[in-house]
Amino acid sequence: MKKILLISLAAIFAFSIFGCSKKNDAKNEIVGVLLRNDNEAFLQAYKESLLETAKKNNVQLKIYSANNDAAIQIDQLKTMLLNGVKNFVIIAYSTDLTEQMAKIIRSQGGAAAFSNIIPSVDALKVDKNFFYASSPETDAGNFQAQIIDSYFKKNPAKLSGKKLHVIYINGEYGHPAQIYRKVGVMEGLSKSGYDVEIVAEYGANWSRDSARQYLDLFIEGEKKQFDVIIAQNDEMALGAVDSLVKHGLVDDPSNPTRDTDNDGTALKVPVLGIDATEGGKKSMSENQMFATVLQDANAQAATALELVLQCMKNGSAIGYTTTAGLKAATQVTKEAPLTDNSVINQCFVVPFVPVQK
Repeated sequence: MKKILLISLAAIFAFSIFGCSKKNDAKNEIVGVLLRNDNEAFLQAYKESLLETAKKNNVQLKIYSANNDAAIQIDQLKTMLLNGVKNFVIIAYSTDLTEQMAKIIRSQGGAAAFSNIIPSVDALKVDKNFFYASSPETDAGNFQAQIIDSYFKKNPAKLSGKKLHVIYINGEYGHPAQIYRKVGVMEGLSKSGYDVEIVAEYGANWSRDSARQYLDLFIEGEKKQFDVIIAQNDEMALGAVDSLVKHGLVDDPSNPTRDTDNDGTALKVPVLGIDATEGGKKSMSENQMFATVLQDANAQAATALELVLQCMKNGSAIGYTTTAGLKAATQVTKEAPLTDNSVINQCFVVPFVPVQK
């Protein structure tokens, strides 16, 4: 992943450094929104939720998509600052970029809440008006492990002992979700006593088509046993479903939605995703994708925007409780930025929720 050098702020902005001004009327200001892209299903839902929350609060948003380009995202940030926008909701191109973005925003006395792509601990240390409003990715993986364990306990004939043969489909390599979701599910399965063998592993970059193509190649070329397919989002899980159906790996080839053995899926093995998208839930209702884990785009977006608005109105969101009742975390964990007690009161954790029929 390319590194973005932190250019001297003094050479870019000839502005004074000052704190977040208190008691501002947020209704008279614009909140900037910087998205790494607006193509992924989750990010589309996040964007729509931001717009709904902004409408409820009578706040104007200015939204930019960086199309997965770090340099473009930095340019967008600087442009909005030059035009007087100081407060932001950000889904960054990468964690590595977040400290640089925080320092640029801090130079103009602004505030920001980071979602989806986690900010670094150093980004949050730039100022107390920078926040994490997202869902710990290890939790998503842990929920997948719990669902898998429950499935095989209810269907013991589907597995011989505790040896579990897994096809694992990653999203974008290096993305925090890709790293921590895998950590979570593998730790969860190990704690439940499974001896996990990954018989095939792919990086499908969150894409349904890529996942389908990889599974096609595996099914047509490999003769290895597999007991479960774990995907890091619903789109890739649906690609795996497409491939299984295409190759007749279903209970009833004449009716690929018929669950003849009543194990909760019409497919030969359970397929799990994450995000609880409309497409994923529809597949579940048709007895195909077995389960997913809700990453609540609505709650993440609402939390992030509320934190920024609170800072704009009152100078700080430290100690704030959202309208949904969410407070800052109180305990450190193994997943950044919740690893550092000095920034824990800037971390608002939106929980994942397992979703089954």
